[in-house]
Amino acid sequence: MQKGFTVIELVIVIVVIGILATIGILSYGSAQKKAYDASVQSDLESISGELEAYRARVDTANPSQQFPRTKVNLESLEIQATKNAYDTTISYNMIYCITNTGADPYQGYKLIARSKSGSIYLMTQDGFQTNTFTASDLTSTLCSTLGMGLVSNGMYAPNTWQDWVHTGQ
Repeated sequence: MQKGFTVIELVIVIVVIGILATIGILSYGSAQKKAYDASVQSDLESISGELEAYRARVDTANPSQQFPRTKVNLESLEIQATKNAYDTTISYNMIYCITNTGADPYQGYKLIARSKSGSIYLMTQDGFQTNTFTASDLTSTLCSTLGMGLVSNGMYAPNTWQDWVHTGQ
């Protein structure tokens, strides 16, 4: 009678452990990407609420009830972002564009953001919109391409956020 395991039994156990480890790693990566995307979407909804609250207030600082038009206006808001959920390898990972022409200037905006997963989201004053943007579209000329003006981008250099974007973690 032999004690211990045969080489075939050990190989089978090692293969099964390898398969389970691979499944676990892939699942973790997928869950992490979904978490990044959910954080970015939540941030855009929150920022949209801040922008709408700014537009809706009636005071001497905003008598025409317009969306924020400058970085100084944005800095007056308490905009929070989960910074570790964004692609920080590009400067234009979050872009705030505003309508600046037409009969009703400064009454519309677009927020475009790219999460670490590579997903790109578009939020307007009407909510989330589908988009066909790619990473190469996220440049300083995107707003003008959309017929709007660039107010600010989330970062001014890789890993360096603008002052109007406060840390949400």
